[in-house]
This record gives sequence, structure tokens and C-alpha cells, in this order.
Amino acid sequence: MTTKNKLDISGPNFETYIVCPYDSVHRLLPTRLAWHLTRCARNHPGSKMVHCPFNNTHVYSVKDIQSHIGECPNRSHLERYIRPDKLPPAEPRAREFTVESTEDWDAEPPVESYDPRAYCEAKFVIRNPQGAPPAARREFRERERRRFLEHSKF
Repeated sequence: MTTKNKLDISGPNFETYIVCPYDSVHRLLPTRLAWHLTRCARNHPGSKMVHCPFNNTHVYSVKDIQSHIGECPNRSHLERYIRPDKLPPAEPRAREFTVESTEDWDAEPPVESYDPRAYCEAKFVIRNPQGAPPAARREFRERERRRFLEHSKF
């Protein structure tokens, strides 16, 4: 008994494509719709198409735009903006709560803050002066030599 291997060759998913309102032959991805509509509108200047005031990618004929405006799914965004207290919120509001704590983040820490320059001057750390003129670098190196000699005597 032989079993045939079925190869699943997946092509473009035509259910996700949108038909252009200017030319029904044009099929495009939803992500490319806004870009396509601007170009296609220039190619069809005589068409009597109107953009929806709530979403610029909704394009309808002059006779159908009034019915679309009444049932446009993006109309709720404008209604929510005009009357925010009449409609339910788009997202649930976060609950306000307070956590009681004994920590005080504004208080100074119990130890002094770290000063890298003071640490390097007190310890045996080799430093290199950056951006100083040559005379200042020579003076710095001379001070460092004296400091290292003092540290090496201990």
C-alpha cells in the first residue's frame, strides 16, 4: 500500500486582500491601502468618490457616503472625543490604589555617595589626564610620580 505525500503549497491568502474602491481589479493588502488610494485617486479623477470623515481609507460613492457615515465603525472614536462621559471608555480605567510603605525614597542614603576622583587620589590607581594641554599633563604626571613614591614608602 502506497501513501502519497501531500505537499501543502500555500499561496497568497486572498481573504485578507481588499478590493480598491476606484478599480475593482486592484486587490491589495490592508497595510498598503492608504498609499494605494492616493495613487489610484490620481488615476481616476473623474470618479465621484468621497472619503469618509472618520477614516480616510473608507472611500464611497457620493450616493453611498451618507449611509456609511451613519454606520461607520470609526465614528465611535469621534463620539468618544466629543462626549467622553456619554460613551463607555475605550479601555477599562485603571483602579486607583495606594500602597502603604515605610520607605522614603526622598531621604538621603545612610552612606556617602561614591566619588571616583577622591577614591583614585586616595588609592594606588593610575590615572590619565584627558583633554588637558601639554603643560598641564606634564604637571599632572609629576604630581602622580610624587604620589606613587609616597605610597610606595608605606
